[in-house]
Amino acid sequence: MMAALAALLMAQQAAPVEQQPPPDQADVVVETQRDLPREAVKTYVGQITQYAELQIARFHDPICPVVAGMPEQYGGYIARRIKDIARQLKLRVADKPNCPANILVVIAIDGAAFVRGVRSDHADWLAGMHTPDVDRLARPGPPVRAWSATSVRNEDGAFVSGGTLIVKSASILRESTRQYIDSSFVVLDRTATYGLTLRQIADYAAMRSLARTREPPPGGGINTILSLFDKSAPTHPAGITSADMAYLQALYAREGAESGVQERARIARRISKGHE
Repeated sequence: MMAALAALLMAQQAAPVEQQPPPDQADVVVETQRDLPREAVKTYVGQITQYAELQIARFHDPICPVVAGMPEQYGGYIARRIKDIARQLKLRVADKPNCPANILVVIAIDGAAFVRGVRSDHADWLAGMHTPDVDRLARPGPPVRAWSATSVRNEDGAFVSGGTLIVKSASILRESTRQYIDSSFVVLDRTATYGLTLRQIADYAAMRSLARTREPPPGGGINTILSLFDKSAPTHPAGITSADMAYLQALYAREGAESGVQERARIARRISKGHE
């Protein structure tokens, strides 16, 4: 995957992003917001959550982030920050230097062109996505493109074999399938990162890659790092917010056996309870 990624960036003659190195931060700093109205929380969860075949997907394998298109010391900070957030969520993190990358953060000269290159030469990176969604990612305009390659598994994590998925249980309370995030991609146009801190870029990438999230519409009542590229917002968070972390913590509190509707309600309840 890394050789293919390098080739895609080379085709654009990508230049590094000029950023000042941040101070070393061992702990995850979270922007807090108190007194979140329950209806606003429900709206926030519904707006940012993407379904995968009527369930909400998540990582089950160890997290291994890689950053491309910027100087190594800056990309290394972003990768470490994503790992730190993953550890806060009690996810497994691959610490070997050459671990198989499953989170790719790319700073590209032209994000749309990058996606078109992926679609042409590495269609497996788009596994589980529908054609209209890929077409949308390949269109010029948005400063960021994020997606996850997903797969359907059974209760034990086994794949479909021969067109059949063998399941071992049936319940009205628990689904017999699980939605796995196999890899996540966050592609940012280089010019869109100007003026941002590395922490903002890292935390935005973490929120888009560790869960299948999307940006909420402008004017939401919940402070979220997902609004980082909302030009209508008067200010932007300095990093991941308490609502964002509560969302990720609630998501990874379960293994994904519920329906999407059940999970959205459970996640909203947990966020509200944590802010009471």
